[in-house]
Formats: sequence, C-alpha cells, structure tokens
Amino acid sequence: MLLNICLKNLYSYLIIVFSIFKVVLLSEYKSRFSIPIYNKFKKKMYLDQMTIDEIKERIKESDIIIVPCGSIENHGPPAPVGEDTLIGTYIVERIAYDTGITVAPPVIYGSHPSHHYGMPGTIPIDKEAYIGYVRSIVKWLSNTGFKKIILFNSHGQEYVLPIVKDEAIIKDGVHAIILVTSWWSWVRDLLQAGKELAPGIKLETPFIHADELETSVILYVAKELCDKSKLSISKVEKMVGLIPDKWIDKAGNVYGRPFGWYDVSSYMEIHHYPIGVVGDASKASIEKGKIIVEETIKRIIEFIEWFKKAYPPGNVPKVWPEKEDFKY
Repeated sequence: MLLNICLKNLYSYLIIVFSIFKVVLLSEYKSRFSIPIYNKFKKKMYLDQMTIDEIKERIKESDIIIVPCGSIENHGPPAPVGEDTLIGTYIVERIAYDTGITVAPPVIYGSHPSHHYGMPGTIPIDKEAYIGYVRSIVKWLSNTGFKKIILFNSHGQEYVLPIVKDEAIIKDGVHAIILVTSWWSWVRDLLQAGKELAPGIKLETPFIHADELETSVILYVAKELCDKSKLSISKVEKMVGLIPDKWIDKAGNVYGRPFGWYDVSSYMEIHHYPIGVVGDASKASIEKGKIIVEETIKRIIEFIEWFKKAYPPGNVPKVWPEKEDFKY
C-alpha cells in the first residue's frame, strides 16, 4: 500500500516536472519569421521586422528595397517545393547584408507557365491575381518612401513581372524607379551546357527546370532541406519538345535563340516529366552551385553599389507621365 502511494506521488511529481520543462522549452521557441536578420552594419534587413521609426531612418540612408519573387513548385525528389523562394531570398539576403538595402518579405507563391500546371506540390496563382497583388506591393512600398524598387525573380515568371512595372506607373501613378530582374540573368555566360566553371567543374546539361543547375544551386543555399539520397533517381531518360533547339531557348534564355522558352506551348510536365525533374539532377553538386551563386551575388552587389551612388535617397528621375501628357 505504501509502495503504491509512493509510486503515485512520484508519477504526479514527474508529470509536474515534465509540464514545467515543456513550458520552458516552448517559451524559448522562435518561429523563422521572428528571428531577427541583420546586415553587416548591425541593422535589420527585413522590412517586416522593423518598427515604423526604423523604416523612416532606413529610407534616409537608402530608399532601395528588393522584393524576392519565388514560388511553391515541384522540383523533383531531392528538393523542397519552396526551392525558388529559398534561392531568391538567399541571394537577396547576401546582397542586402553587404549593401545595407532593405529586403521586403518574399512573394512566396508565384505565377506559372501552363506546362507546370497539375504537378503535385505546385501552387500556381492566376496571372491577373498575381500581377495585381505584386502591383499593390509596389504601390504601397513607394507610398512608404521606397523609391527604388527591385522585383527580384527566382522562378519561371520573368515574362509576367514587367507588366507589374508598367501598370504600377501607368494605372497606379507610382512615382518610383522599378526594376525587374532574375538571378540567372546576371550569369548567363556561365549557364550554357559544357561551360567550365572552374578547373574540372562544368555544367554538362542545359538549364531547364529542377535539373543539374537548379539542383546544384539549392544544394548550396539550403542543403539541410534537400534529400541527396534521391539525386541518383532524379533524371529524365527522354526529353521532348515541339520545336528543335536550333530555334527555341532553354530556361533563362541563355542562348539568345529566336523563341524564348515562354513563347511557345510546351508538353505538359505532368504527362512527360511526372517526377518533377526536367533534365538530369543526378549531375548536381554543391561545388557547381557555389560557383554560380557567389558570382551572381558579386555581380549584383557591384550594380547595387553603383545604383546607390547614381540615385541617392530622394533622387528619383521622372519616369512617369502626367495626366496632361495624354491627349485622348
């Protein structure tokens, strides 16, 4: 009887101790969005983490803001579906770390070309809805005081984002410099198949989707989120296309061919590439990703430093019309 009472008391005591321990652990938990991210000047990098007074102070120092535009998309067995957003935010954070510009929270969901529709894990946003959403972001960033707005794309939607730029100026009357770019645009010279990146390291296959190149990049920027054991099965035995490569480009339009990759209807990915890989991701490596990403960052930082000097805070060339300019 005494033993049973002692055991019950011990059990109750352990439950209390465990509950206290659990509360302590939970009180120390931080979500990824609440962890402050600082630049090398010891100041906050992300707009959403700043107080309004910090935002006002930042705009006095630099009114440049960069908006990462990614996607949620099937990238095959080895990679997380947030790959595009993860790549874009990594590159943008590295740029902002060195230059002191501000980073807007990423636009995580994206617009998609028709041939990606239907893939499990791919979440396409209707193009008109997407354009309107990003337009609103641009409009109210400008209203807040950010007069140089860079839409930084890391997903196959580079044909949609320039519409945001023009509509923000013409339809919304935004008074700001708006730039649209994609990370691969800065290193097209490195992305052609057969290109030697370093002694003994080269890209063996063309840049398309969830392939050697893209998987190399995600391995470098977010290796903890990848499943390297699936690399060996992540390749396509047969590629298909409507038009010979002589006339149509690959991802990033790195070859300068007459048709851009988004100009022509494509076979549905879900029919011909159901694993989510379009190419050969088995050839991916962290080393290839590192060379490409670091060169991208270096080249963009050079531009940002020029941009800061050419157009300091408050200096906004008139790139918008006035109502009286129109005679219709």
